[in-house]
Amino acid sequence: MSLQLLHHEKSNCDDSFVSITTPNSIHEHDRADEQTKDEAKILVKLVGPVMITTFLEFLPGFTSIILAGNMDSPHSQHYIDAATFSTMALNMTSLSVGLGLASALDTLCSQAYGAKRLEKIGIYFQTGVIVLTATLIPMLLINTFTEPILKWLGQDAEVASFAGEFSRWMLPGVPCLFLYELTRKVLQAQNIMTPLVTIAAIGNVVNVAAGYGLAYHTSIGFNGIAIARSLGNFTLPLLLVPYFMWRPHHLKQWWCHPWDFKAATRYVRLFLRLGVPGMLMLGMEMWAFEALSVLAGLLPDSVVAVAAHSVLVNVDMLVYTSFAGLSVAANIRVGNCLGANKPKTAKVARNVALMITLVVTLFFAGLTLGLSEYIPLLFLDRGKSADLAARVMALMSPQKIVDGLNTVTQGVFRGAGKQKSAAIANGVAYYLFGVPFGALLAFQCDLGVEGLWIGMTAGNVFALCVMTVLMRFYWNWDRLADDAQTRTDL
Repeated sequence: MSLQLLHHEKSNCDDSFVSITTPNSIHEHDRADEQTKDEAKILVKLVGPVMITTFLEFLPGFTSIILAGNMDSPHSQHYIDAATFSTMALNMTSLSVGLGLASALDTLCSQAYGAKRLEKIGIYFQTGVIVLTATLIPMLLINTFTEPILKWLGQDAEVASFAGEFSRWMLPGVPCLFLYELTRKVLQAQNIMTPLVTIAAIGNVVNVAAGYGLAYHTSIGFNGIAIARSLGNFTLPLLLVPYFMWRPHHLKQWWCHPWDFKAATRYVRLFLRLGVPGMLMLGMEMWAFEALSVLAGLLPDSVVAVAAHSVLVNVDMLVYTSFAGLSVAANIRVGNCLGANKPKTAKVARNVALMITLVVTLFFAGLTLGLSEYIPLLFLDRGKSADLAARVMALMSPQKIVDGLNTVTQGVFRGAGKQKSAAIANGVAYYLFGVPFGALLAFQCDLGVEGLWIGMTAGNVFALCVMTVLMRFYWNWDRLADDAQTRTDL
């Protein structure tokens, strides 16, 4: 990808990831060290609750696979594949779109809070409600036809049938999830974290309890897991009501006036200018993973391949929640600092976030390598699928390092309002390189599932390298702070 697309942003100063000290001045050196320590404390304080919240919000999909895989049924293998494909369809057509568009609030709300323009946050929230509501109808229509779409893609007919019905039962919870996600982003931008942990935890309790009860102890069976997923999503926005009654100032400080449709629609263009690239930034990676799921279904012995791949995807997503938490924390700090017109502090926040991420990724790489033989058994009985998943998991454990750094770097891009650049990087990395390379290794080199994951990792490396070059050589942090001020003053 040509770096000329951002030539006007090229910095005249040396934008180093680590060097924030002045060698000729001990005083400046000490002050820089102190600033780094202060920023590390702030980020660590943010990261804990955000990581837990993100983990809890990813857990329902993880729970669905476990519940499906442990059902006492001759169709249990098909249930795992169906739940995987149904979740894949929902991710590709709904969650990636809605949550990606909502990422506009990552930039708008964090910068508005940094600029102390809290009244703007309420208007941005209303704009988000308008935009996401408009997307619901096409999402619902597409997911209604999950079964014929999967059959058209060459998947097993029985698996497609189970997946189609499973998808229809998950759809009612999508609007509630979107409303909660918009509110979550508003609160996180204001550094309000703790209540979100409690709400997400209760939502998971509802999901697990209802899923176990409906799937294992009623005639509803497999579809009870999907119904439970919807019930858990219903719970999330409902729990915000008693919270705001208990802490009304956490609502009143940004919801400064009643619903203002005219004011909210005025920011739709700005919201889409950030949200559409944000959707593509999230979607490019998510859709690439789902493309791998489709390719896994076309491999020889596809039932074994898809089951092993689904385990790898769910473990990867579970680890990803930690990286996503770090990404949100980096997003918040960079956005707050740029909104407050503190570009140097924003740069320090980026550096500290990446250093923390490196430590966390090394831990998870070692953990997945050491437990690779045992983790698949949480999902599957011993057999071909579990053995294949264990082998690929051990092989791909270093991928966690690249994945974590890539995820947090994307958080920095969101905080700076540079979603478009990251979306282009992801598009080139995954669709012109990663997925085709993985397909080549899987089918032409007979590497199967291993080949698919090697290709995806190569795409991750490419995306990280491109975004690192953009930040290192083509960003002017003073100009980014000016852009944040201009955006907030609109």
